[in-house]
Amino acid sequence: MMGGALGGLEAAFLPFEGVGFWPLVSMGAILGGTMRSPFTGVVFALELTHDVNMLLPLLVAVTIAHGFTVLMLPRSILTEKVSRRGFHVSREYAVDPLEILFVREVMRTNTVAIAAGHAIRDAASGVARQPGASSAAPVSGRRRRSHARRRGHAEGSADDCRGGAASSVGAFVSSHTRTPTVAYPDEPLRVVVYRMAGTGLTRFPVVERGRHGRLLGMIGLT
Repeated sequence: MMGGALGGLEAAFLPFEGVGFWPLVSMGAILGGTMRSPFTGVVFALELTHDVNMLLPLLVAVTIAHGFTVLMLPRSILTEKVSRRGFHVSREYAVDPLEILFVREVMRTNTVAIAAGHAIRDAASGVARQPGASSAAPVSGRRRRSHARRRGHAEGSADDCRGGAASSVGAFVSSHTRTPTVAYPDEPLRVVVYRMAGTGLTRFPVVERGRHGRLLGMIGLT
C-alpha cells in the first residue's frame, strides 16, 4: 500500500507509461527493498497483474531498491525489531550459533579460583585435589586477574622459585603475564573464538565489565 501510494504521487511528474505503471513498479521496489527479497517483489507484482510486459521494469526497480537498502541500512525490517531488543544480528539469511549465543549462557560457573596471595605449592596441591579440576585455574587478586596452568606452570614453578623471588601465585602470574586476557559475559561467542585464535589460549576467565572485574566463571574452547 505504501509503495502503491508513493507510485501514484510519482506518476504526477514522471513520464506517463500507462495507468498503474508507476504504482506497480513502486510497489515491487518497496517490497523488494525493505524486506530484502527482490524476486518476491517481482513475483508478487506479476501474480497480481498477470502482465508479463512489466517484468523488465520490475526487475530494474527491485534491483536498485535492494542494492540501495543493502548499502545504506544495516538490516531489514524483518530483523530490526529483533536487534532493538538486544539480540545480536550478524546476517540476514544465515544463523550462526556462535553469533546468537553469549558467554554468559555457556560459561562454567563452578570454577576453582586461586587467591593471588597463596603460595605456589599450596595452590597447586589445592587445585589438584578438586574433583573435575581443569588444567587451568583463574588467579583472583585485588589488582590482577589472570589464569595459570595448574600442572605446567604452578607445580613446575614451585621448584624454580625456591629462592623466594616469586613465592606467591600472584607474583608468578605478574612476572609471566603482562595483560590478562579475559572474556565478558555480554560478548558473543564469535568474538571469544577470534580472541582465542589470536592469543593461542583456549580458556579465559569471565569477568564483569568495569573497574573491579568480579570473576564470574570460565569459558573454554570445548
